[in-house]
Amino acid sequence: MSNLLRKSRKTLRPYAIGLLSMTLASLALVPQAGADPKKEITIIHVSDVHGHMLPHDEDFAVAGNRENAGGVARLATGIRNIRERVGVENSLTFMVGDSTHGGAEVLFTLGNAIMPVFNAFGIDAFVMGNWDFAYGTRVTRSRYVDSLKGKIPMSKNNQTTLSSTIPACTGKASAADCNVIAANYPAIANNVYYFKENAVGAARKPNLDPSNRVFQPWVIRVANGVKVGYVGITSSRLPVQNPLFNLGLRFTKGYTELPGDIAAARTAGADIIVLATELGLGDNIQLAKEIKGIDVILSGDTHETIPDPIEIKNVFSGHKVIIIESGEDAYLGELKLVVKGNEIKDYAFTLHEMTDEVAEDTSDYFVTGGIKALVAENTKSFYDGPDFTCHTFGPGGFQFGKGHTLCTPLDEVAGYTEVKLERRDVIGDIMNNFIGDATLALGKNTGASISDDNAFAISNGFRFDIPVLGSGTPLDGPAGGVSNGAITVGEIYNFMPFTPAVSLVDFTGGLLRGRYEGFLEGVFDPHSFRHRGGWWMGFSDNMRFVMDLELSPTSVPLQTIGGRILSMELNGNPVDPSKIYTVVSCYPNGEGTDRQCRTSGGRNMRFPCGEFNPDQGIPSIVGLCEPLNTENIVDTSRKPAVLQVAPNDFWVPAQVLREHLKSNVITMAQFGPRRKNTETVPYNGCPGNPPALDQNCDGVPDSSYGEVQPAFGAGPTWLGRLLVGGDKDDH
Repeated sequence: MSNLLRKSRKTLRPYAIGLLSMTLASLALVPQAGADPKKEITIIHVSDVHGHMLPHDEDFAVAGNRENAGGVARLATGIRNIRERVGVENSLTFMVGDSTHGGAEVLFTLGNAIMPVFNAFGIDAFVMGNWDFAYGTRVTRSRYVDSLKGKIPMSKNNQTTLSSTIPACTGKASAADCNVIAANYPAIANNVYYFKENAVGAARKPNLDPSNRVFQPWVIRVANGVKVGYVGITSSRLPVQNPLFNLGLRFTKGYTELPGDIAAARTAGADIIVLATELGLGDNIQLAKEIKGIDVILSGDTHETIPDPIEIKNVFSGHKVIIIESGEDAYLGELKLVVKGNEIKDYAFTLHEMTDEVAEDTSDYFVTGGIKALVAENTKSFYDGPDFTCHTFGPGGFQFGKGHTLCTPLDEVAGYTEVKLERRDVIGDIMNNFIGDATLALGKNTGASISDDNAFAISNGFRFDIPVLGSGTPLDGPAGGVSNGAITVGEIYNFMPFTPAVSLVDFTGGLLRGRYEGFLEGVFDPHSFRHRGGWWMGFSDNMRFVMDLELSPTSVPLQTIGGRILSMELNGNPVDPSKIYTVVSCYPNGEGTDRQCRTSGGRNMRFPCGEFNPDQGIPSIVGLCEPLNTENIVDTSRKPAVLQVAPNDFWVPAQVLREHLKSNVITMAQFGPRRKNTETVPYNGCPGNPPALDQNCDGVPDSSYGEVQPAFGAGPTWLGRLLVGGDKDDH
């Protein structure tokens, strides 16, 4: 096995809930005697690349702190090395999770900058991540739906307007002249259906007939004579992210459809079944327990980097299911399988770390001149040099050429940090603390009548897994040295690669507390199928929570006592359920004006407005603007279907962080510790007899149960999904 095998950053522990039987395995491939032939195949797992085209900082478990790690040119080298070692005819390359969204280069090109790379990789099948839908359904259909690829012109004002980096897209061009780059590989998903947005009443019930599915639910690919049935389930979280991501589409969990899809693939000749999903690790463990006929699960969405496969015993058949999750672009999974007939007899897994010691691809294997040169060509207009140009992304409702414009090279330094910035902790981290404080500062600078006593800010808590190493951090590569702690504009867009409008909205304290209890339930529900995302939010420094994650809400949704939140204080005072508070956060363009990111039911929306000044020595002048439209924001029977709400000079989160870095260095004293806003009460039994879930008695499920999202939630196990009995027929 490769010496880059990731022994552990935090290894998932065995944990028994109900009939779960789970062990960690990495077995040697030992030849076995027998007359029937055994065939060895290799699955290359590319996971949650998130548009990270160029190398970046990374903190590896084995290789340590590195600069200039990851990026798609190093992934290309890893893929090529595996194929050349095992034989391309004996391998399959499967990609899972967010791929075309996650950085400025892909945001401002609607993913076009990275698509030629993926098309060169020779991907055998793919499951979209939730963020791959974020450019609107015109892009989704034109890029990924087989019968529509290249046939849908982009709209000048619909779900998403076009980036100015596509010169032909003036809002009037034809599909032949103005389009996104289509995938040359199939997108597989059994849980996405067409939906008629203009339907009324009972006709709005989604049609879940198999003939109404948008994508192929499965495909068969062959390696070394083994027919691999690849079944896909994409994210079911789209409807709660932004309605513009899924206009004309509806999503299920894929659970009900899955047995029939497995059976169909088997009937078509599949020897083994590989399920790839964007549902997250907790859901995938539960699927392995409940659904018969699965051999391997390629997990995506939660960005876990698991060095050793998780082995799950199906409760109905006793069949063992292998689960792997391979992090993001700085990792590459290699799963060797020994197959006899329709059974996996043995396997071995290597999680390769794409460090700075892995050369970026300059060969002609994928494209003439190499992937490194292709990346440089496709990103040169974003970096300092003669080819640099401004870029514009138009969110929902904005006319062509309007929206958020970036006129600063991505390699320009925006500020500095003395501490490592990395958003992986499920409860809190220094980066989200910084985002919260920066956002509240912008709100105050607008002149709005807010203070630390009546307003606070939140960060969505998103994690895209690219760290920024603090100044003085020793580097573990061959060259040694230390990090200078510089934060570039590109790294800020890696953290905040989206364009919602920063907004101020008023809510009652009781509504906010009820919403926050709901968010905690979505993260820590012991029933994994009810998970709705693996993160708690970040807050500005004046907000404090005390939480008991071991409990679950025991009252109505708008409760003011009980549940996981034991106390909620603003600037040292309890939050009053009847009082009005102003929240500074983001507004997802295309939503109703009662909506902020993660919260609805507000009133009196206003927007920070005014041109952002990129000069680091000059503060920007910010004012306060009213919404341009306040009602009937989305109406698909109307042209335009989406109305503009935020003003043209709205602010996006990346600009907020750049502005705050003009006068702040990120330090532990000011923005730490990582959980400065949230105190968590230890589990019952601590400290004398701590439970397995909270061995360190910090009140949060140990990261060994899932570093990014606790796979089994937190709370009474009887609230989980327990199974009894079952048929022993596996296939």
